[in-house]
Amino acid sequence: AMERKHFTQAPCSIARSLEVFGDWWIPLILRECVYGISRFDAFQRTLGIGRNILTKRLEALIAEGVLEKRPAQDGSARQGYFLTPKGFDAASVMLGLMPFGERWYFAKGEVPIQLYNRHTHRKVRPLLVDADTGAHLDARDLYAGPGPAFPADISLRRDRFTEYYAHHPEEPRQATAAPQPQAAKPRASRSRERAPSA
Repeated sequence: AMERKHFTQAPCSIARSLEVFGDWWIPLILRECVYGISRFDAFQRTLGIGRNILTKRLEALIAEGVLEKRPAQDGSARQGYFLTPKGFDAASVMLGLMPFGERWYFAKGEVPIQLYNRHTHRKVRPLLVDADTGAHLDARDLYAGPGPAFPADISLRRDRFTEYYAHHPEEPRQATAAPQPQAAKPRASRSRERAPSA
């Protein structure tokens, strides 16, 4: 079997994050945590994953500090797997895949699983924004630059990105700004936005 490569010393935050996300089962396990799953048998049932594979992935997530094992909340002696603060950050990254999957992998009229705010019960949709301005981030508007730990012998030039996008004509884009807060809707229409009953 091919040995997995690790990127713990890479100067890129995307590469280092692959220590958590470098396996396709991991985002699905995190997804199930967000959906309220915490018990081993429930993970196995919803994911259709082998016990040995699931055991290894859960152990890896615990070792990475993404999950913690503690007593289940149903009063039984069994243990459950719960997101840590690091795990909630990891889950937020994973939720960023949802708009991409919805746009590119669902046919018109198909409705994927939706997310709802558990306090207000209103439907939400993930959006990647700039932390300083709130503007929607689009990869076509960005270029990379070195941080303090970046190797001096690797060049990241702005003109490289200009050259790249010269060969990729602009396409129609989705909204380029973060959505503005909407005024409250009448009570009757608000009920249609609420999460389905369990």
